[in-house]
Amino acid sequence: MEGSLKTEIYEVDPFTSRKDKLLATFDSDYRFERQDELFIEGAKPLKVRVISVVVRLSGGEMQRELLVMKL
Repeated sequence: MEGSLKTEIYEVDPFTSRKDKLLATFDSDYRFERQDELFIEGAKPLKVRVISVVVRLSGGEMQRELLVMKL
């Protein structure tokens, strides 16, 4: 997909905001923003809120991390 970024979603500790468990990885061209709410479907569906978006540029490749809290 042209213009898409590798996106990783990490759960964070609600008290320290430290990155914890990797919840999902996918490619997307969607512009995620703070306060966006997402539903992650799987064995146990999960609703999360984006608290931070981190974009990294390394070796000419961009990657994005979404730090989220469970709702």
